[in-house]
Amino acid sequence: PNYLSAWTLMGHEYVEMRNSAAAIESYRRAVDINPRDYRAWYGLGQTYEIMRMHNYALYYFQKATKLRPYDPRMWCAMGETFERLGRFDDAIKCYKQAEGNEDPEGTAILRLAKAYQKKEDNHTAAIYYEKVLKRRALEGNGEERRDNADALLFLAKHAKRQGDVEHCEKYCNRLLDIGGTVKDEAKSILMEM
Repeated sequence: PNYLSAWTLMGHEYVEMRNSAAAIESYRRAVDINPRDYRAWYGLGQTYEIMRMHNYALYYFQKATKLRPYDPRMWCAMGETFERLGRFDDAIKCYKQAEGNEDPEGTAILRLAKAYQKKEDNHTAAIYYEKVLKRRALEGNGEERRDNADALLFLAKHAKRQGDVEHCEKYCNRLLDIGGTVKDEAKSILMEM
C-alpha cells in the first residue's frame, strides 16, 4: 500500500526494536512513495548510523538536509557522522550551520566545542564551551548542572595552561559544587596552581 506515514512510522518502530533490515525496507518504501519526505531519509541515516555504516548514513543525512536545510537536527546528525569519519572540518561546518538555524536545544554549540577540542584548537573550544555555559545558565534555576562538568573541567584546564589563575579558580569552584569525581579533579588542579 501507498501509505507514506505508515511506512515511516513502521521504520521508526523497527529501529526501536533493533530490526535494522526491516527499518531500512520500511524507510525505502516511504522514499519510493515520496522522495521529498525528509523523515524517511533521516530515518535511513539513523539506521545506518546504528549499524556503524557511516558513509551510507552520511549519504542519507545529506538527502534529509537538502530537504530541510533550516532544521538544526539534520545538520547536527550530519556533523556527528562527519566526526565519526574523522572529518572534523566538515563536522564543524555542519554544526555552525545548525547554530545559525537557531538550534533550540543548544546541541550544535556543545558539538562545536567538542569538535574544536578534538582538533586541538583549544582557544576556539574554550569560546564555545563558554557559550554552552552561558546558554545553560539562562535555561537553569541557578544551581550548577551536572552536565556542565565537561565544559567546566576543560575550561579549568585551559585556564591553568594559560596561566589564568583567576578563571581557573572560578571554574574549579563551580566543579566543587557539582561534586562526584570532578570534585577530586578540581581539587587536584587547585593544588597544582
